[in-house]
Amino acid sequence: MHGVKQTFRILRRLAVIVAAVVVALIVVARPAEAAAGPANATAASTYPSGSTGYDVSWPNCAASAPARPAFGIVGVTGGTGYSQNPCLAKQATWFPNNLSLYVNTGWYDQSPNINPNSPRVCAVGDENCLAYNYGYNGGLYALNYANSLNIHRGVWWLDVETGNTWNADTTQNRNSLQGEYDALVAGGVTTIGVYSTTYQWDTITGTWLNTWPNWGATTVRSASKAAAYCKGHQFTGGPTYLIQYSGSLDQDYAC
Repeated sequence: MHGVKQTFRILRRLAVIVAAVVVALIVVARPAEAAAGPANATAASTYPSGSTGYDVSWPNCAASAPARPAFGIVGVTGGTGYSQNPCLAKQATWFPNNLSLYVNTGWYDQSPNINPNSPRVCAVGDENCLAYNYGYNGGLYALNYANSLNIHRGVWWLDVETGNTWNADTTQNRNSLQGEYDALVAGGVTTIGVYSTTYQWDTITGTWLNTWPNWGATTVRSASKAAAYCKGHQFTGGPTYLIQYSGSLDQDYAC
């Protein structure tokens, strides 16, 4: 019996040690679970929940600055990739305290802007590689244009719409978007999301769940109606930061 009691004592001590190790592992694991925190924190500070702002670009060159917006998003490109919004510098001054940027995206396999040798060297016939390079260099083009005007922002959006140039091959389209994303990251952008709708995103990318942040487009005409779209429309599988609604200028509700 003495031997049995001794064995039980040893087992109890081992159980305590194991429990302590498990707790320690859980505590250590918690910071990893919060790895996505900085991006969410950036979004929270850029787009305070419940606030409203505006998005503008080249079609709004003749518009006047909106009064007291919480934030603004200005298009760098002029409707397509490898183009320029001629009013970027002026429109950026409309949002001196809280500005972010967006860029038009696409993939056009007959474009003169395709570079088969940078950043990747593409084998003959490798359309996925060419699409990646097209997107990457389109991102660099937009970054360089913004930088030339001394406009540097850590939050950018990829405008993904069916009205732009896309391929029927959704894998090629994904590669083009990934290339543009990677170029922005290489240029120091810290938060990159997607402006689109579920239909357009699924049509272009084939339901690509990459968990990038969402900025949803709608046709509703008030912030209260836009707020209803903050849940259930995560077309990338990532968090929804903004919902666009219509006004004299396009407006946006922060989720």
